[in-house]
Amino acid sequence: MISGVNGSNRGLVALAHRQSSLLRLSTGIAAAADEDAVCRSVVDGLHDEALGYDFVAVLLLDENTGERVLRASVGWPEAPGQLRLAPGHGLSARVLEDGESHYTARADREPGHVGPPTLCELDVPIEVNGRILGVLVVESQQPDAFADEDFEIAAAAAQQAGIAIGRARLFARELGRARELTAVLDTMADLAGELDLGSLLEALLNRAVSLLNVSGGELAIFDEAEGDLVVAASCNMGTNAIGTRIAVGSGAMGHVVQSHEPLLIPRYQEWEGRSAKYSQSTVQTVMAAPLMIAGRLVGAIATVHSDPARAFDAEDLRRLNLFAPQAAIAIQNARLFTSEHRRAEEQQALLDTMQDLVGALDLPRVLQAVLQRATALLNVTGGELAIYDESARDLVIVASHEVGAQAVGSRMQIGEGAMGQVAQTQQPLVIPHYQEWSGRSAQYTHGTVQTVMAAPLLIGSRLVGVIATVHSNPDRHFSSEDLRLLELFASQAAIAIENARLYTETQNQKQFFEDLVRNNPVAIVTLDLEFRITSCNPAFERMFGYRTDEVMGRNLDELLNTPETLREAQDYTTAAQAGAVANGVATRRRKDGTWVDVELAGVSVVVDGRQVGIMGLYHDITELLEARRESESANQAKSHFLANMSHELRTPLNAVIGYSEMLQEQFAEDGNEQYIADSRKVHSAGKHLLALINDILDLSKVEAGKMELYLEDVDLAALLEDVASTVRPLVHRNQNVLQLELAPELATVHTDMTKLRQVLLNLLSNACKFTSGSTITVRAAADDTDDAETGAVKGWMRIDIVDRGIGMTAEQMGRLFEAFSQAEADTTRKFGGTGLGLAISRRFCRLMGGDITVQSETGVGSVFTVRLPLQTVPPVASSLVSDA
Repeated sequence: MISGVNGSNRGLVALAHRQSSLLRLSTGIAAAADEDAVCRSVVDGLHDEALGYDFVAVLLLDENTGERVLRASVGWPEAPGQLRLAPGHGLSARVLEDGESHYTARADREPGHVGPPTLCELDVPIEVNGRILGVLVVESQQPDAFADEDFEIAAAAAQQAGIAIGRARLFARELGRARELTAVLDTMADLAGELDLGSLLEALLNRAVSLLNVSGGELAIFDEAEGDLVVAASCNMGTNAIGTRIAVGSGAMGHVVQSHEPLLIPRYQEWEGRSAKYSQSTVQTVMAAPLMIAGRLVGAIATVHSDPARAFDAEDLRRLNLFAPQAAIAIQNARLFTSEHRRAEEQQALLDTMQDLVGALDLPRVLQAVLQRATALLNVTGGELAIYDESARDLVIVASHEVGAQAVGSRMQIGEGAMGQVAQTQQPLVIPHYQEWSGRSAQYTHGTVQTVMAAPLLIGSRLVGVIATVHSNPDRHFSSEDLRLLELFASQAAIAIENARLYTETQNQKQFFEDLVRNNPVAIVTLDLEFRITSCNPAFERMFGYRTDEVMGRNLDELLNTPETLREAQDYTTAAQAGAVANGVATRRRKDGTWVDVELAGVSVVVDGRQVGIMGLYHDITELLEARRESESANQAKSHFLANMSHELRTPLNAVIGYSEMLQEQFAEDGNEQYIADSRKVHSAGKHLLALINDILDLSKVEAGKMELYLEDVDLAALLEDVASTVRPLVHRNQNVLQLELAPELATVHTDMTKLRQVLLNLLSNACKFTSGSTITVRAAADDTDDAETGAVKGWMRIDIVDRGIGMTAEQMGRLFEAFSQAEADTTRKFGGTGLGLAISRRFCRLMGGDITVQSETGVGSVFTVRLPLQTVPPVASSLVSDA
């Protein structure tokens, strides 16, 4: 017995050691930082005394050669370094053929065995995402030593190794790409300061050759004017092609410019599109890419290699594509530098001119000065300037200089003459031969005006006016540079003119706003940055009982508050000072000590980006708050009532209805006929009461704007026939007759059939209830009368329900569609009902885009009219128009 216990303990100890070794194995694999560390962790973890394996090895697959490479092993001291097994060689080759694990009980007898002289060999695939990465080999010197548990351990180790190796390779790949990107960005950073285009192009090409590890290359710039490429830099190409033009589509670079796609040419000398100048060169393989910025072509770059064994692959192309956009940006920056430098000199001259005009605020003097400066800057004979009159929608010539005709004060229609056409198109215009131009103005037919250039004066997209410059020399032709300079001048001139015009308007507006504040019914007060009052309007004096001289210089919050409300008021003022729009509802103290409920707002006053004060606004909402409190109280009572109706009545009623149905079935089975009628009454009463509760909930949904429409095409005639069939029992109950009068052209309508059906049932039920021994008529027809609200004509349907019942007075009709209301108390006692049916029906009709109206006379009867559009459009929000 003692021996058995000791044996059991030894088994538990061995199991514990085995589990510990497996835990160390998993931990080691998970902690491995790279691929080699993963392989070493696997073999070291499995070569554990607790597991009993004599030889463990990891062989990974070389995807290029198909060989298995020994990456780590233990238990075979004589293992050759970097052992490589050719495809099909060794027992582990079987794993690569079928992707399955293989166990060999006597590996020493197998002719393909490679490794130490062991007896058992287990080969397990190492894979990730269905792709085999290599083989895990586990061997033992004992015959037939492996059990199911060993197979599971080896499979688990291989699976963990596959995941870890895949992760390590992914990390290494991304790290490599990050280093490449860093190298490219570092290269671009080194070249960012180089603004000489020739030097930059040479440096870019040399960096590309170095980064891509190629033997040479060329770089070409795209000439937009000529539509071709110009070779601008060359490196180790065996021929000097700098300055050579390449047509789009010609050679490797011309091809990528045409396609806007990169190109790999493995054997350039065999490529049919190769350039003749490289047919005898050392160029063997070529990789080219376009240089583009946001879809705009800058140029092209081509890299070459003279080694025929070197083949560019996807990784090389990816690196080139990584380099190309950065190179394009650097080239474009250098190209723009010279152009911008030249333009900067022009702009400086222009700004000097405009600076003299900025301070001028007298509009006539500004207009004449603008025109004279423009003619001097553009070196032209003369010109005219016109202002756009927004009210008259035409141009008024306000300045003229050396044009041979005095047109100041004359008006010009939009589209008339050069300036009128520019005003119409808001585009500049150059007329080389004005006297031959079909659109010329009659007042300029004299020979002094030979060529014209005009441009709009715009503030954003708003037309301020037009400026036109002319020259009397027929040999002078305005160029694109002249037009560019005029447009540059025009934008600044528009600002100067607008400033002068706005100055006068500002003075007028200042007086207007002063009057607005003074006469405003809202109490307005202004403060400095120390919260001291600087001004207040008469409404402030009336609301709080202070005169202006009594509040000037005083702290506003201390003036209108007690210590109990001061902190809250200061929070508003501080928020407004911080730039926020501080608003809220509070109480403030008057001079006589009484309190007033106010809606307040505090606004920071900022001038030219600098805060200069705070404005406070107060609106007396005493009556509004009282009305709001009453409304909230009523709404709370309503919500409480509806909640009680929903939860306290509907749930037990459903139980009553269900049990009454069960009792009817039970009584029928037992033959107790005398009880069936009673149970039916219980069931009917429960259904009736549940319908009333559902009406209340429907009304609540409609008023809350949560009722949805389910629109479909409805056969109106069929629907009316079905409704008539449903209500016939009610019709016969009071000895009435139901008559349908349906127009032959009655159309299909697109509406909510369920809600329309409920409306019709409610109206017909009321007609049956209040009519006895008479006829109830339903008339339906199309109704294309004008829409009462918009005046538009559109398709409508109209349904009239006519009864000859008790009728109503005008006072009764006034509250007919109010919820929980009937004509009068006596009617409720006599005929019953909650007064919800008509309220819900009207809200449903309005939700569907129509309405219900009524005409009635006491003792004669009533006519209820339902009017709905033939095509109901779902409302933007499900809220309804009020009954008012």
